[in-house]
Amino acid sequence: MAVVGLDMGNFSSYIGVARAGGVEVIANEYSDRLTPTYVTFDKSTRSIGQASKAMEVTNAKNTINNFKRLIGRRFQDSHVQQEKEFNAYAIVEGPNSSVNIEVDYLNERKRFTPEQIAGIMFTKLRQITDTELKTKAVDCVIGVPCYFTDAERRAMLDAAQIAGWNCLRLMNETTAVALSYGIYKADLPEQTEKPRLVAFVDMGYTSLQASIVAFNKGKLKMVATSFDPSLGGRDFDNLIMDVMRDDFQKRYKIDSYSTVKAKLRLRAECEKAKKLMSANVQPIPIGLECFIDDKDVN
Repeated sequence: MAVVGLDMGNFSSYIGVARAGGVEVIANEYSDRLTPTYVTFDKSTRSIGQASKAMEVTNAKNTINNFKRLIGRRFQDSHVQQEKEFNAYAIVEGPNSSVNIEVDYLNERKRFTPEQIAGIMFTKLRQITDTELKTKAVDCVIGVPCYFTDAERRAMLDAAQIAGWNCLRLMNETTAVALSYGIYKADLPEQTEKPRLVAFVDMGYTSLQASIVAFNKGKLKMVATSFDPSLGGRDFDNLIMDVMRDDFQKRYKIDSYSTVKAKLRLRAECEKAKKLMSANVQPIPIGLECFIDDKDVN
């Protein structure tokens, strides 16, 4: 039985399997290789992945994302307090200063730990894997940020166990990136020669990791690693949002942050603009119909 590689990020998740002499990122039920790391609770059901992200605006207070930043942390942790300000759902203090997420589910107010939410997401990833491989997947390797503490790593293992995964190893994401580079390189120096130094920069949705790796044939060595756990793609989204908010206040006399729905709609539009700006030098339009008070803004 092949071992599956899992990458559960704060914004999206990926599944890698070994096939035809390489590693293939498999697709979900929507034929998409990216599965949003989102879980939504409703009166009678829960939605995961694409189905959950589609409900982010309409059911914001019960749609959970960015929960990876809460795993293995105490409620008073600065990262947890930062997430309280950023997310629409309720992050509350649980027993022994733990972190709980409070939602409306099955017509009740219920609390879940971040590990339980991650366990739900890992269950979804297992379902996708089982469907694609047409067998029951069990063994896996899970990528984690290089700055994860022992408590955070143990919490990830607990979450994987909830979903029935047998995690053989947690691998630092910086190491996984370097391995994916070196495994296919046929022109690396011999082991007796001077190694080739390569820099890797990994900017995710909420964090930044960078590493310098020395490569020889059949061998790699981590020379240096650095990171910022609080700088990621969403910080660029927020900067664009602030510019748009100021512009809309001046021209339309509205506050884009006045409601959760309006703020989430603006964030989604600014995220699209950021991606387009990354690949284009032309001005990128931002427009929202019936944004606030039935006003169209651009």
